[in-house]
Amino acid sequence: MRRLLAPSLFWTFAGAFLLVLVTATLLQGLIIFIVVEPIGARFAAGRADDVARDVAGALGELEEATEMAVAGVLREHRPDLRSLVVVFLPENGPPIFDRPMPPRAFADMGLVPLLGADSARVRAFPGPRSGHRPPREGGRGGPPRFDEEDRLRGRSEVLARYPVSARSGLRGEVVVTGRRHPSRLWPEHTPRPILVFLPVAIALAAAGGLLLFRVLLRRLRALEELAGRVARGDLAARVVDPGSDEIGRLGRSLNLMTESLSDARDRIETQDAQRRRLLADVSHELATPLTSIRGYAETLLDPGVPKSESERTEYLENVLDESNRMDLLIQDLFELTRLEAGAERLELERLDWSALCRRIVERFAARAKDAAITISWRGVDRAAWVNADGRRLEQVLENLLLNALRYVPRGGVVEVSVEDAAAGHVLRVEDDGPGIPEDDLPHVFDRFYRADPSRTDGGSGLGLAIVKEIVARHGGRIFAANQEGGGAAFQVELPAVP
Repeated sequence: MRRLLAPSLFWTFAGAFLLVLVTATLLQGLIIFIVVEPIGARFAAGRADDVARDVAGALGELEEATEMAVAGVLREHRPDLRSLVVVFLPENGPPIFDRPMPPRAFADMGLVPLLGADSARVRAFPGPRSGHRPPREGGRGGPPRFDEEDRLRGRSEVLARYPVSARSGLRGEVVVTGRRHPSRLWPEHTPRPILVFLPVAIALAAAGGLLLFRVLLRRLRALEELAGRVARGDLAARVVDPGSDEIGRLGRSLNLMTESLSDARDRIETQDAQRRRLLADVSHELATPLTSIRGYAETLLDPGVPKSESERTEYLENVLDESNRMDLLIQDLFELTRLEAGAERLELERLDWSALCRRIVERFAARAKDAAITISWRGVDRAAWVNADGRRLEQVLENLLLNALRYVPRGGVVEVSVEDAAAGHVLRVEDDGPGIPEDDLPHVFDRFYRADPSRTDGGSGLGLAIVKEIVARHGGRIFAANQEGGGAAFQVELPAVP
């Protein structure tokens, strides 16, 4: 009940529709009375004048002035407008009509004033010698029924008059009468079933309009329900089969908006989970060196623990190593945060990526030799021009090489190349080491992720995450995969410039 009485477009549409129906009906009547009636009256007057003139001319040519001949002329020139009646008023004798008429119609058609004081002519109509049909009997025991012209009673006037002067001696006047007030909402001789059908048609039109409004409102309520569910946090809500019209397009837009909100919420939840994991990882990574530093410091300060000079030196070197490890972790974490936030400005320039990578490989050759690992350049010698920050691209290859030196066993081989591709230029770093476990491939670029959790030395666990952010800032992509013959392969794609 409350929903029925609540403000609704249904009542607005329904009231507007009914108001339009009533207004249209009133305007129709107004147009008929103001516009159609004068036009019809002028047309009827003109038609009456033509008929009176033609009938007067035809009577003037009669050779024999008998009542039957006059009645034949009137019937022959009977007007096509049923509201017009043609009457011949002879100088002597009763009027002659173009059709059978009831006695009372004579006075109601405005003819009495034309006869003056000759009441005998009025009383003589109609008579046995008038040539007119008597009234037709009605149904069983019913009253006499006249022709439909009986409906002209009290509604006629003289529209045209023409004198008649025939060679046969016939004298008189042709008079054409018509309705005095013909205005009405429908034609005079409209069948009654049509008059009954009119309100039924209006009612059906109103019912159809209200049904259409109900359908529209049901669809609008579906959109309202969707908005309510979204406001309550249900981002899985969708408009089922929205359609292709305006309301359907609105429904599809709401579906897209809901999908966007759902994706945004998922991203926020993912980022929040990543932040929590980052805090946990940072805490874990800092806890290990801090624990080591505290242990060495407590050992050095404990007078009850005997320590030689070499042991003191070793403990202090371990404290320094752990401090350097903490410093590296903090620097890498700070750098990654600035890259992700876009606070690190890139110094872009046009440079030869291939030449840059060859210099880095040459620089790392000695370091790789100490680890009994071979690093070789396998790329082409032609230039590979890119628009990039040279210092950051150096960092990309250095981190990839450091990662290879960390996981490739002694005697292994690392190959570096820069080649042309459809998307631009591609840097490949491939090794013959143990490769990356398939379950770890999707996570190698995550913060603090290590394929071998038991290895906690040699890095902060942020190197590959930094590489991914640098490549993304340059509009490129990076991939990690395993080679068919064994070993890991990293591929970096950057757009080329002329």
